[in-house]
Amino acid sequence: MSRGPLISVVIPTRDRLERLGETLRSLREQTLAATDYEMFVVDDGSSPAISLECSESGPRCILIRLEGRERSAARNVGARAARGAFVVFVDDDMLVATDFLEMHLSAQNEWPDAMAVGSIRLPGAVLEQPFGRFRLALEMQGVPQSRGTRCARNFCTAANMSMSRKRFLELGGFDEALVTAEDQDLALRHCQGGGLIAFLPEAAAVHRDEALDVRRYCRRSEWGSERIVAFCERHREWPDNIERDRVNGPVRWRHEPLWWSARKALKRVIAVPPVVEVLFAAASILERSAPDSRLLERVYRLLLGAHVFRGYRRGLARANGVFAGDGSMVAAGRR
Repeated sequence: MSRGPLISVVIPTRDRLERLGETLRSLREQTLAATDYEMFVVDDGSSPAISLECSESGPRCILIRLEGRERSAARNVGARAARGAFVVFVDDDMLVATDFLEMHLSAQNEWPDAMAVGSIRLPGAVLEQPFGRFRLALEMQGVPQSRGTRCARNFCTAANMSMSRKRFLELGGFDEALVTAEDQDLALRHCQGGGLIAFLPEAAAVHRDEALDVRRYCRRSEWGSERIVAFCERHREWPDNIERDRVNGPVRWRHEPLWWSARKALKRVIAVPPVVEVLFAAASILERSAPDSRLLERVYRLLLGAHVFRGYRRGLARANGVFAGDGSMVAAGRR
Protein backbone atom coordinates (compact mmCIF):
# COMPACT_ATOMS: atom_id res chain seq x y z
CA MET A 1 0.00 0.00 0.00
CA SER A 2 1.51 3.35 -1.04
CA ARG A 3 1.78 6.15 1.49
CA GLY A 4 -0.01 9.44 1.01
CA PRO A 5 1.68 12.74 0.19
CA LEU A 6 3.85 14.50 2.75
CA ILE A 7 2.60 17.96 1.84
CA SER A 8 -0.74 19.38 0.73
CA VAL A 9 -0.59 22.82 -0.89
CA VAL A 10 -3.77 24.89 -0.54
CA ILE A 11 -4.32 27.78 -2.96
CA PRO A 12 -7.47 29.92 -2.63
CA THR A 13 -8.37 31.80 -5.79
CA ARG A 14 -10.98 34.03 -7.34
CA ASP A 15 -11.00 35.56 -10.83
CA ARG A 16 -7.22 35.37 -11.36
CA LEU A 17 -6.91 32.45 -13.75
CA GLU A 18 -3.79 33.67 -15.55
CA ARG A 19 -1.79 34.33 -12.41
CA LEU A 20 -3.09 31.16 -10.83
CA GLY A 21 -1.74 29.24 -13.83
CA GLU A 22 1.71 30.74 -13.31
CA THR A 23 1.60 29.91 -9.59
CA LEU A 24 0.67 26.31 -10.36
CA ARG A 25 3.42 25.98 -12.94
CA SER A 26 6.03 27.05 -10.38
CA LEU A 27 4.60 24.58 -7.87
CA ARG A 28 4.68 21.73 -10.38
CA GLU A 29 8.44 22.23 -10.85
CA GLN A 30 9.46 21.36 -7.30
CA THR A 31 12.49 19.30 -6.31
CA LEU A 32 10.20 17.05 -4.28
CA ALA A 33 8.91 13.95 -6.04
CA ALA A 34 5.46 14.42 -7.54
CA THR A 35 4.11 11.73 -5.19
CA ASP A 36 5.33 13.67 -2.14
CA TYR A 37 2.86 16.51 -2.51
CA GLU A 38 -0.59 17.40 -3.78
CA MET A 39 -2.30 20.68 -4.62
CA PHE A 40 -5.79 21.86 -3.73
CA VAL A 41 -7.09 24.84 -5.68
CA VAL A 42 -10.18 26.28 -3.99
CA ASP A 43 -12.13 28.44 -6.44
CA ASP A 44 -14.15 30.80 -4.26
CA GLY A 45 -16.73 32.05 -6.72
CA SER A 46 -14.76 32.85 -9.88
CA SER A 47 -16.92 33.97 -12.81
CA PRO A 48 -16.71 32.02 -14.99
CA ALA A 49 -15.75 29.05 -12.84
CA ILE A 50 -12.17 27.99 -13.45
CA SER A 51 -11.05 24.62 -14.79
CA LEU A 52 -7.65 22.98 -14.43
CA GLU A 53 -5.54 20.74 -16.62
CA CYS A 54 -3.29 18.47 -14.59
CA SER A 55 -0.55 16.27 -15.99
CA GLU A 56 -0.70 12.59 -15.10
CA SER A 57 3.02 12.68 -14.36
CA GLY A 58 2.76 15.70 -12.06
CA PRO A 59 1.50 16.03 -8.50
CA ARG A 60 -2.13 15.30 -7.72
CA CYS A 61 -4.18 18.45 -8.33
CA ILE A 62 -7.72 18.84 -7.00
CA LEU A 63 -10.16 21.65 -7.76
CA ILE A 64 -12.82 22.55 -5.19
CA ARG A 65 -15.60 25.03 -6.01
CA LEU A 66 -17.15 27.37 -3.43
CA GLU A 67 -19.58 30.25 -3.89
CA GLY A 68 -18.01 33.39 -2.44
CA ARG A 69 -17.31 32.24 1.12
CA GLU A 70 -14.09 34.34 1.37
CA ARG A 71 -10.49 33.21 1.67
CA SER A 72 -10.50 31.96 5.29
CA ALA A 73 -13.25 29.48 4.45
CA ALA A 74 -11.54 28.56 1.17
CA ARG A 75 -8.30 27.71 2.94
CA ASN A 76 -10.12 25.72 5.62
CA VAL A 77 -12.02 23.66 3.06
CA GLY A 78 -8.79 22.85 1.23
CA ALA A 79 -6.97 21.89 4.44
CA ARG A 80 -9.79 19.61 5.58
CA ALA A 81 -9.77 17.80 2.24
CA ALA A 82 -5.98 17.41 2.29
CA ARG A 83 -4.18 14.12 2.90
CA GLY A 84 -0.69 15.40 3.66
CA ALA A 85 0.90 15.46 7.10
CA PHE A 86 1.72 19.12 6.49
CA VAL A 87 -0.29 21.84 4.82
CA VAL A 88 1.30 24.75 2.94
CA PHE A 89 -0.78 27.82 2.16
CA VAL A 90 0.14 29.83 -0.94
CA ASP A 91 -1.78 32.68 -2.56
CA ASP A 92 -2.73 32.57 -6.23
CA ASP A 93 -0.43 35.46 -7.23
CA MET A 94 2.84 33.96 -5.96
CA LEU A 95 5.80 32.51 -7.83
CA VAL A 96 8.03 30.12 -5.90
CA ALA A 97 11.46 28.57 -6.49
CA THR A 98 11.90 24.87 -7.23
CA ASP A 99 13.01 24.09 -3.66
CA PHE A 100 10.15 26.00 -2.03
CA LEU A 101 8.27 22.99 -0.68
CA GLU A 102 11.50 21.24 0.27
CA MET A 103 12.39 24.23 2.47
CA HIS A 104 9.00 24.13 4.20
CA LEU A 105 9.26 20.38 4.73
CA SER A 106 12.74 20.75 6.20
CA ALA A 107 11.48 23.39 8.64
CA GLN A 108 8.59 21.20 9.74
CA ASN A 109 11.03 18.39 10.48
CA GLU A 110 13.34 20.79 12.33
CA TRP A 111 10.58 22.39 14.44
CA PRO A 112 7.72 19.89 14.85
CA ASP A 113 4.29 21.55 15.14
CA ALA A 114 5.74 25.01 14.44
CA MET A 115 4.09 27.55 12.17
CA ALA A 116 6.71 28.13 9.45
CA VAL A 117 6.42 31.48 7.66
CA GLY A 118 8.31 32.05 4.42
CA SER A 119 9.55 35.34 3.02
CA ILE A 120 7.73 37.42 0.43
CA ARG A 121 9.47 39.55 -2.18
CA LEU A 122 8.33 41.99 -4.80
CA PRO A 123 9.24 41.54 -8.48
CA GLY A 124 12.48 43.22 -9.51
CA ALA A 125 10.72 45.51 -11.97
CA VAL A 126 8.52 46.91 -9.18
CA LEU A 127 11.60 48.00 -7.23
CA GLU A 128 12.72 50.15 -10.17
CA GLN A 129 9.86 52.52 -9.37
CA PRO A 130 9.90 54.95 -6.39
CA PHE A 131 6.65 53.61 -4.97
CA GLY A 132 7.93 50.04 -5.24
CA ARG A 133 10.95 50.93 -3.12
CA PHE A 134 8.73 52.71 -0.59
CA ARG A 135 6.39 49.71 -0.42
CA LEU A 136 9.26 47.28 0.10
CA ALA A 137 10.65 49.32 3.02
CA LEU A 138 7.18 49.56 4.53
CA GLU A 139 6.40 45.86 4.25
CA MET A 140 9.79 44.78 5.61
CA GLN A 141 9.09 46.50 8.93
CA GLY A 142 8.70 43.83 11.60
CA VAL A 143 10.13 41.06 9.42
CA PRO A 144 12.90 39.15 11.26
CA GLN A 145 16.47 39.70 10.12
CA SER A 146 17.48 36.04 10.28
CA ARG A 147 16.15 32.51 10.14
CA GLY A 148 14.76 31.04 13.33
CA THR A 149 11.96 31.07 15.89
CA ARG A 150 12.42 34.56 17.31
CA CYS A 151 9.24 36.09 15.96
CA ALA A 152 6.36 38.20 17.25
CA ARG A 153 3.33 36.15 18.29
CA ASN A 154 1.25 37.55 15.40
CA PHE A 155 3.95 37.04 12.76
CA CYS A 156 2.27 35.18 9.94
CA THR A 157 1.21 35.53 6.34
CA ALA A 158 -1.22 32.99 4.92
CA ALA A 159 0.26 33.75 1.50
CA ASN A 160 3.36 31.67 2.39
CA MET A 161 2.97 29.54 5.51
CA SER A 162 3.07 25.90 6.58
CA MET A 163 2.20 23.86 9.64
CA SER A 164 1.21 20.32 10.49
CA ARG A 165 -2.30 19.57 9.31
CA LYS A 166 -3.06 18.05 12.71
CA ARG A 167 -2.07 21.25 14.53
CA PHE A 168 -4.02 23.39 12.05
CA LEU A 169 -7.19 21.38 12.58
CA GLU A 170 -6.72 21.38 16.37
CA LEU A 171 -6.72 25.18 16.24
CA GLY A 172 -9.94 25.15 14.24
CA GLY A 173 -8.26 26.58 11.15
CA PHE A 174 -8.70 30.19 10.10
CA ASP A 175 -11.53 32.13 11.70
CA GLU A 176 -14.07 32.39 8.89
CA ALA A 177 -15.59 35.52 10.41
CA LEU A 178 -12.37 37.39 9.57
CA VAL A 179 -11.63 38.43 5.99
CA THR A 180 -8.32 40.11 6.81
CA ALA A 181 -5.71 39.52 9.54
CA GLU A 182 -7.05 35.97 9.77
CA ASP A 183 -3.45 34.79 9.60
CA GLN A 184 -2.45 36.99 12.55
CA ASP A 185 -5.42 35.63 14.49
CA LEU A 186 -4.32 32.05 13.77
CA ALA A 187 -0.76 32.87 14.85
CA LEU A 188 -1.93 34.39 18.15
CA ARG A 189 -4.07 31.34 18.91
CA HIS A 190 -1.19 29.05 17.97
CA CYS A 191 1.19 30.86 20.32
CA GLN A 192 -1.36 31.00 23.14
CA GLY A 193 -1.30 27.22 23.05
CA GLY A 194 2.49 27.14 23.33
CA GLY A 195 3.25 26.89 19.61
CA LEU A 196 6.37 28.25 17.93
CA ILE A 197 6.63 30.46 14.86
CA ALA A 198 9.67 30.04 12.62
CA PHE A 199 10.79 32.43 9.90
CA LEU A 200 12.20 30.87 6.72
CA PRO A 201 13.84 33.46 4.47
CA GLU A 202 14.93 30.64 2.16
CA ALA A 203 11.29 29.69 1.44
CA ALA A 204 10.75 32.77 -0.70
CA ALA A 205 7.74 33.67 -2.81
CA VAL A 206 7.51 36.54 -5.30
CA HIS A 207 4.29 38.49 -4.87
CA ARG A 208 2.82 39.64 -8.19
CA ASP A 209 -0.24 41.55 -7.06
CA GLU A 210 -1.85 44.56 -8.73
CA ALA A 211 -1.19 47.23 -6.07
CA LEU A 212 1.85 48.53 -7.93
CA ASP A 213 1.19 52.27 -7.66
CA VAL A 214 0.31 54.43 -4.71
CA ARG A 215 -3.36 54.88 -5.66
CA ARG A 216 -4.11 51.16 -5.94
CA TYR A 217 -2.08 50.38 -2.84
CA CYS A 218 -3.98 53.01 -0.84
CA ARG A 219 -7.29 51.64 -2.10
CA ARG A 220 -6.32 48.14 -0.98
CA SER A 221 -5.08 49.44 2.40
CA GLU A 222 -8.37 51.25 2.99
CA TRP A 223 -10.28 48.03 2.25
CA GLY A 224 -8.08 46.09 4.69
CA SER A 225 -8.26 48.76 7.37
CA GLU A 226 -12.05 48.72 7.29
CA ARG A 227 -12.17 44.98 7.72
CA ILE A 228 -9.40 44.70 10.32
CA VAL A 229 -11.75 46.16 12.94
CA ALA A 230 -13.20 42.68 13.50
CA PHE A 231 -9.70 41.40 14.31
CA CYS A 232 -9.13 44.38 16.63
CA GLU A 233 -12.35 43.62 18.49
CA ARG A 234 -11.29 39.99 18.82
CA HIS A 235 -7.88 40.91 20.25
CA ARG A 236 -8.43 44.19 22.06
CA GLU A 237 -5.36 43.84 24.29
CA TRP A 238 -2.92 43.11 21.47
CA PRO A 239 -0.47 46.08 21.40
CA ASP A 240 -0.79 46.62 17.64
CA ASN A 241 -4.56 46.93 17.98
CA ILE A 242 -4.30 49.34 20.90
CA GLU A 243 -2.05 51.47 18.71
CA ARG A 244 -4.46 51.26 15.75
CA ASP A 245 -7.25 52.61 17.88
CA ARG A 246 -5.05 55.28 19.43
CA VAL A 247 -3.99 56.56 16.01
CA ASN A 248 -7.18 56.07 13.96
CA GLY A 249 -10.00 55.71 16.47
CA PRO A 250 -12.54 58.35 17.48
CA VAL A 251 -11.36 61.65 18.91
CA ARG A 252 -11.81 61.55 22.68
CA TRP A 253 -11.42 65.14 23.79
CA ARG A 254 -10.51 65.36 27.48
CA HIS A 255 -10.19 61.56 27.65
CA GLU A 256 -6.82 61.34 25.91
CA PRO A 257 -3.75 63.58 25.52
CA LEU A 258 -4.54 66.70 23.52
CA TRP A 259 -1.87 65.84 20.92
CA TRP A 260 -3.59 62.54 20.12
CA SER A 261 -6.93 64.26 19.63
CA ALA A 262 -5.40 66.99 17.47
CA ARG A 263 -3.59 64.47 15.29
CA LYS A 264 -6.76 62.50 14.62
CA ALA A 265 -8.67 65.68 13.86
CA LEU A 266 -5.96 66.64 11.35
CA LYS A 267 -6.14 63.19 9.76
CA ARG A 268 -9.84 63.67 9.27
CA VAL A 269 -9.14 66.85 7.32
CA ILE A 270 -6.41 65.21 5.22
CA ALA A 271 -8.68 62.27 4.43
CA VAL A 272 -11.35 64.31 2.63
CA PRO A 273 -11.38 63.57 -1.14
CA PRO A 274 -10.19 67.00 -2.41
CA VAL A 275 -7.12 66.95 -0.15
CA VAL A 276 -6.38 63.34 -1.07
CA GLU A 277 -6.49 64.20 -4.78
CA VAL A 278 -4.08 67.09 -4.26
CA LEU A 279 -1.69 64.68 -2.53
CA PHE A 280 -1.99 62.16 -5.38
CA ALA A 281 -1.14 64.94 -7.84
CA ALA A 282 1.85 65.96 -5.72
CA ALA A 283 3.05 62.35 -5.60
CA SER A 284 2.83 62.08 -9.39
CA ILE A 285 4.93 65.22 -9.85
CA LEU A 286 7.52 64.16 -7.28
CA GLU A 287 7.83 60.67 -8.75
CA ARG A 288 9.12 62.31 -11.92
CA SER A 289 11.09 65.22 -10.47
CA ALA A 290 12.39 63.91 -7.11
CA PRO A 291 11.87 60.13 -7.02
CA ASP A 292 14.20 59.49 -4.08
CA SER A 293 13.30 62.52 -1.99
CA ARG A 294 12.10 62.52 1.60
CA LEU A 295 9.27 64.79 0.48
CA LEU A 296 7.88 62.07 -1.80
CA GLU A 297 8.13 59.55 1.03
CA ARG A 298 6.23 61.97 3.26
CA VAL A 299 3.48 62.39 0.66
CA TYR A 300 3.21 58.59 0.33
CA ARG A 301 2.84 58.30 4.10
CA LEU A 302 0.18 61.01 4.24
CA LEU A 303 -1.81 59.27 1.51
CA LEU A 304 -1.52 55.87 3.09
CA GLY A 305 -2.38 57.24 6.52
CA ALA A 306 -5.45 59.01 5.15
CA HIS A 307 -6.79 55.85 3.52
CA VAL A 308 -6.07 53.67 6.54
CA PHE A 309 -7.81 56.25 8.75
CA ARG A 310 -10.81 56.42 6.45
CA GLY A 311 -11.13 52.63 6.26
CA TYR A 312 -10.72 52.12 10.01
CA ARG A 313 -13.37 54.74 10.80
CA ARG A 314 -15.75 53.11 8.34
CA GLY A 315 -15.04 49.74 9.94
CA LEU A 316 -15.85 51.14 13.38
CA ALA A 317 -19.07 52.58 12.04
CA ARG A 318 -20.00 49.24 10.52
CA ALA A 319 -19.25 47.47 13.80
CA ASN A 320 -21.26 49.98 15.83
CA GLY A 321 -24.09 50.35 13.32
CA VAL A 322 -23.92 54.13 13.27
CA PHE A 323 -25.08 56.04 10.20
CA ALA A 324 -24.99 59.66 9.20
CA GLY A 325 -28.05 61.46 7.99
CA ASP A 326 -26.99 61.07 4.36
CA GLY A 327 -26.90 57.29 4.70
CA SER A 328 -23.14 56.99 5.00
CA MET A 329 -21.67 55.37 8.08
CA VAL A 330 -19.81 57.42 10.66
CA ALA A 331 -17.80 56.24 13.65
CA ALA A 332 -19.25 56.38 17.11
CA GLY A 333 -17.05 57.30 20.03
CA ARG A 334 -16.18 54.50 22.43
CA ARG A 335 -15.42 54.94 26.10
